[in-house]
Amino acid sequence: MADYQVRRWDAWHRHMALVMIALLFVVKERLLLKQEAPLLSLADVVMVLEKLLPKPEPTPKQLARLIQERHRRRQAATESCRRRGGEI
Repeated sequence: MADYQVRRWDAWHRHMALVMIALLFVVKERLLLKQEAPLLSLADVVMVLEKLLPKPEPTPKQLARLIQERHRRRQAATESCRRRGGEI
């Protein structure tokens, strides 16, 4: 959390609320499964959720927008580097 940066205090409060809810979920799962999975870790819970939760398939239009955004960010980073006198 030492490196977490927010622009406003309310964003920090929202983030902390989500972190606490996530921690509560993991603790409850560990208690619920302490006999079946005594070494259940956060990484285990993340992996299970990644496998179980549905992932929407992006449309070609959404993929094109993602690529355009990546290119925009890359161009902005390149221009910023040039302004600072760095090499690309």
